[in-house]
Amino acid sequence: MSRFVVIGGANVDIMGIADQALRPQDSNPGTIRTTLGGVGRNIAENLARLDEAVSLVSVVGDDSFGRWILKQGRECGVDMRWVRSLPGQRTSAFLAILDPDHDLHSAIADMSILHQLDQASLQPVLNSLKRGDLLICDTNLDPELIRWIVTEAPCPLAMDPLSASKSEKARPILNRLTYFKPNRAEAERLCGFPIQTPAKIRAALDWFVNQGVKETVLSLGAQGTAVAVGQRRLLMTVDPLPPVNTTGAGDCFFAVYLSFRTQGAAVEDAIESAAAGAALTLSDPLSVSPLLSRQSLALRRGRQSCRWFDLNQI
Repeated sequence: MSRFVVIGGANVDIMGIADQALRPQDSNPGTIRTTLGGVGRNIAENLARLDEAVSLVSVVGDDSFGRWILKQGRECGVDMRWVRSLPGQRTSAFLAILDPDHDLHSAIADMSILHQLDQASLQPVLNSLKRGDLLICDTNLDPELIRWIVTEAPCPLAMDPLSASKSEKARPILNRLTYFKPNRAEAERLCGFPIQTPAKIRAALDWFVNQGVKETVLSLGAQGTAVAVGQRRLLMTVDPLPPVNTTGAGDCFFAVYLSFRTQGAAVEDAIESAAAGAALTLSDPLSVSPLLSRQSLALRRGRQSCRWFDLNQI
């Protein structure tokens, strides 16, 4: 793999964590944290911390948040030359309310600045791609732009669908995706049936294979992670951890999986390493753990207990 190029959101996460059960239409005591986020930005930083060559393609406002994003990316080794700073625009932000268990209660995403990404600004990026690169997109982009990118890109593609509603943007281009990482809600929206039992998990994986996705990694929360590669249909479970922060764990999972798979690792090794990366992120208040490295992944893998199931045997 020559390099990774990530097109997507780069924003600031403002998270309020309630001390007790949330009361609607009232002021709730808790803690407020401001960190860097955005699925595209998170994936890029995670890849850089794994010593991968990675470029981020995004837009930020010419404000304090935008300057913070540019500075952090450069310091951790992300190529930020394709991130444009736009005067008079506000950097995108994600405002989240978490319950006392650190699970998402509600959120507001202000991503309007991403509409400034268009064909003219992205054409030089796509012209720079080589067949050995991997292009990663999130679904914050306009659907017409996503379809154009897929048509123009000369290299393999990976996508995180972000949410059930935004996952619809992936439907027309599933047959062009090499790697796709939906969660349960996103996969159910696309395939059209509930995914609860092992038989339904296998059916969902079959559905994505039939759409043309080469590798589907299906996140099922406490039920584990399912994967479809070729004729293989696997489910891995791991003991859950109490989270410090749930924001960013899925981004780290995908980044680690892509890093290991593009370097030729077996599916099992890639999934177990990705689970270790997600666990590391869950235990850190930041959306991307500064402790992430190949060494820290190896150490955490040694402490986690993974169980594998062949869904083809069900």
